[in-house]
Amino acid sequence: MRHDRTWGSSKMVTFDFAYNNPVFSDRVLHMDVAPVGNEFYEAVGKSEEQHIEKLYVSSVILAAHSDYFMRMFSNGMSESSSENAVVHVNEEEKFGLQQLIQYMYTGRLSEPLDIEATVMLLRLADRFAISSCMEPLAKILKLFPNTLSDCLLVLSLPESLKADRSVQPVVEHYRSYLASQFQDISSKKGDFLTLSIEGVKVILDSDALMVSYEEEVFQILLDWVDSNCRTAEEKQRAAEEVAGVIRFPWMTGDFLIDVVSTNPQMQTAACQALLMEALRFKSFTHARQQQMLWKKTNHNRYRPRNNTILENFWGNSKTFQVKQPDGSCQVLFEFPLELVICIGQSFQSRTFRLCDKYEFYLEARHGQVKTSYNQQLTCFVNLVLPPRNDSEQRMQFHFEKDRAPSSAGNLMLKNVN
Repeated sequence: MRHDRTWGSSKMVTFDFAYNNPVFSDRVLHMDVAPVGNEFYEAVGKSEEQHIEKLYVSSVILAAHSDYFMRMFSNGMSESSSENAVVHVNEEEKFGLQQLIQYMYTGRLSEPLDIEATVMLLRLADRFAISSCMEPLAKILKLFPNTLSDCLLVLSLPESLKADRSVQPVVEHYRSYLASQFQDISSKKGDFLTLSIEGVKVILDSDALMVSYEEEVFQILLDWVDSNCRTAEEKQRAAEEVAGVIRFPWMTGDFLIDVVSTNPQMQTAACQALLMEALRFKSFTHARQQQMLWKKTNHNRYRPRNNTILENFWGNSKTFQVKQPDGSCQVLFEFPLELVICIGQSFQSRTFRLCDKYEFYLEARHGQVKTSYNQQLTCFVNLVLPPRNDSEQRMQFHFEKDRAPSSAGNLMLKNVN
């Protein structure tokens, strides 16, 4: 008996001499092997084409590493007292299970040839509850170069396995890589439409997604559903699975009522619950919304995406805030015309507060408006706040309309600190 250093920092007692050695074994493990893809065999454990391979094992060593074998050898049933133990695997899994059992004896794990083999070993380790090999397998996963297909393969792992303490950091790495490749979905729309549903969930949940409106994310989801699902039932199931990562509270109330609530894919109970959650959020005061925004939850729906930080000052209004390298703050305001006071051919807003530092109001000539994503007439103001401490500043702002040259007006800022 000797000590070998494993992939981790701890040492593990090894029994190389006892592997598949009948002298040091009290059981014979029968690997009942079926061809790959034999669904009938996998369901009932029988196949005309099956064959059995034997491996001499020690019940103590296997039970020490695997909860699965611990239960098998101590459950009081017939197999716990029999010298023969049977496990059902297919041809691909047979070699992988042999590797994992050898690891229990030697503390060494041969590096798989590719990421597909590594993922298969992870699935087998999860299936047979061999927790001690999760960490070395996770380290092996990190050695492979990042590719789109590899990301999707890792993300297809069962949720329980992805939540494993050793595997979770690797999964997060692949999530981040996938999200970074699809920050601008419009430039990779074709590739996006071919992704698996797990990949779609990761991308649409990302804070780095480059969109101007959350409504755009909903439309992206509908495009993927239409491209990948045939029947109405399939479309509803897919929409329901992904809808939890869409941030409905940051859509306008008009869009939620007129578009989301009437969409055929959103008619399931789960999707309707998300819609009601968004409408409930929008009914709260700004102060309560801010509390919910920072409250820890198991989802990101109450938080605006990082690249378009939304401050809901005026109900359906939106604010996009971008910090500049010189310390100044650029703020884009968009708000319905109903929220300003229209007098004749001009209008003036009520007084607003910005970041608890400035009070300001807007005034301009009537007609300087643009059409927003949901066709509602809105004002769009581009404001830059320099890093100054003046008690009062008069600054220029303009109304943007379809990125064309725009008219200027006056904006009064007053420092209230």
